Amino acid sequence: MSRSMLAGQLIAAASISLLLVGCGGTERLDTAMATINQDYSRLQDEALLLNIVRRSASLPAHFTTVTTIRGRSRFFAGANLTLPFGGEAPADFSFNPHMSIEQGPGFDVSTQDNQEFYRGYIAPISTTSLAFMLRQDYPPELILSLFLKNAHVQGPNGTERFFNNPSKMVDFNHFQQMVNRLVDQGITMESAVLVSRYGPELRLKQAPSIDQLISARKENLSVSARGNNRYQLTESVESARFCFVRPQEALFKLARCKLESRKEFQLDDSDFFGSVGGGRVYFEAKGLGKVELRTRSLAEVLDYLGECVREQEAKGTLLTIRTHAGPQPIIQVRQGMTMNAVVRTEFAGDEYWIPKGPDGGQSGAVLSMVSQLLAQAQSVEDIPINNTINLIGQ
Repeated sequence: MSRSMLAGQLIAAASISLLLVGCGGTERLDTAMATINQDYSRLQDEALLLNIVRRSASLPAHFTTVTTIRGRSRFFAGANLTLPFGGEAPADFSFNPHMSIEQGPGFDVSTQDNQEFYRGYIAPISTTSLAFMLRQDYPPELILSLFLKNAHVQGPNGTERFFNNPSKMVDFNHFQQMVNRLVDQGITMESAVLVSRYGPELRLKQAPSIDQLISARKENLSVSARGNNRYQLTESVESARFCFVRPQEALFKLARCKLESRKEFQLDDSDFFGSVGGGRVYFEAKGLGKVELRTRSLAEVLDYLGECVREQEAKGTLLTIRTHAGPQPIIQVRQGMTMNAVVRTEFAGDEYWIPKGPDGGQSGAVLSMVSQLLAQAQSVEDIPINNTINLIGQ
């Protein structure tokens, strides 16, 4: 074989090698986004589980968030080819291919220890957030058990008080009876507009001008005439109300859902059944009774889940709720080494984990809802202007 033919074969082999390297790099670039997504979701679940375990030990929760993810997938390849030329050249060839790969995500981590985050963290969960949860596929029994801390129901036979206390099974089971009672009558939530007075009544010599009406509208206010040159500014706020699709009790029939049309409610409307601020949701029907619900804050939700885990560890008791698939635990956390974990974390030298599949009960739904609420509480100041994922391929 001549030197020229051998050189041509080596160059062809080098070209094929570089082409194969390029194909491998493209494949890594295609899978990088899925890998980053999986890693990020796993980190979120592990952090939540760790905080739940910390609260079960009466230790404070700590929060961090990944604000920016930078993915990188680069490769560099080449080859050095030495061919002998000339009569005095040695009769040997050298071919030295080389390749380098850079791949992996980079993270910017922010600690949530600012006033903006904790303001949302300790505030009662809004009825708008509860409505968003109920529109998803989570069992309503789980949502009410997780986000309500107590309820008072007054009827013709007196007042019943229900306390959602995981540490006392009598109270917990009594509360579940109330939850099932509400769910059986089709409790849900619907969007509503809450109209309230803004400031005192105004006395004007003439009706407000167009410019004044436009200025009020920009501030989400409207002007209503009361007669005799009297006017009132009102404010409209997007809200949500509890209601019943198939009410059976006379008390709840007055809070029937009006799903066919959107309705505005005044603060003093008896059938509003929503919150006007804070964690108190109130509904009253004259002559029939009243219902008062108290919602938890996100901090209290984590305390509640910590109590569930503590009761499981101390007494082996799983706090269950009714679902279409039968009774299921609100959260199932086990301790020790295993290969059957969907989420695992380490705390104080021990490994804690949530089982895969049906054994985990509603644990996955709980982590999902708490993650969404944490995102709502996240401080806007901690989010970079360009919150993107960049994948760089060369």
